[in-house]
Amino acid sequence: MTELANRYWNARHEFHFDSPTGTIEECLSRAMASATHPVVISDSGDNPGGGGNSDQTFFLQALLKAGTKDVLLGGMTDRPATDACYRAGVGATLPLSIGATLDPLMCRPVQVKKAVVKHLTSVTRPEEGEAVVEFDGITATLSARRRLYHSAEAFRDIGVDPAQFKIVVLKCGYLHPTMKVLANPALMALSRGAINQDILHIGNHRRQPTWPWVADLAWTPTPYVSARFERK
Repeated sequence: MTELANRYWNARHEFHFDSPTGTIEECLSRAMASATHPVVISDSGDNPGGGGNSDQTFFLQALLKAGTKDVLLGGMTDRPATDACYRAGVGATLPLSIGATLDPLMCRPVQVKKAVVKHLTSVTRPEEGEAVVEFDGITATLSARRRLYHSAEAFRDIGVDPAQFKIVVLKCGYLHPTMKVLANPALMALSRGAINQDILHIGNHRRQPTWPWVADLAWTPTPYVSARFERK
């Protein structure tokens, strides 16, 4: 067991993400400068598939601040905004408050003055609602409850083709195979959220010292017999 533990420890620097990473701003800057498309960016800290709220607006704020156009933003969870779209109907233009409905402490909602409702999914229950809206050069999906928009089919089912956009932002971690083949290139934003992947910047207030917070930590595994084993 000591040998196996040593092998894991010695291989710790070999584990990495399968896409280039950066802050939201770094990934967005690279995407805007890209000569190829669609650039697919994972908003990894707000991935509902991993336990994220899928309602954080950090990426949306950055998109609007940069004036980015031709963007598909997939996966904003917002029951009030979705319900408002259903009341207004397809083709309507309305103001929307988007995001920060599940976790209003981490970020603030984004106030959109004029959003055009492009699609509403036919549903039997309001909590199943899905809407597609356009505003300020951004096409965004809204849903009444958390759901994954991580595959190309999830978008095509609601009348959106992700291949037609310059930039696609997904609230996910690793890309679904159908999006991976479209990505040209794929980037992962180490964004804030319930499942922040930027480990070093989270902070460690538990056992000290611990790697990777202590980069040059020297450690040797020590085997011990568990109390459960001794009871047998």
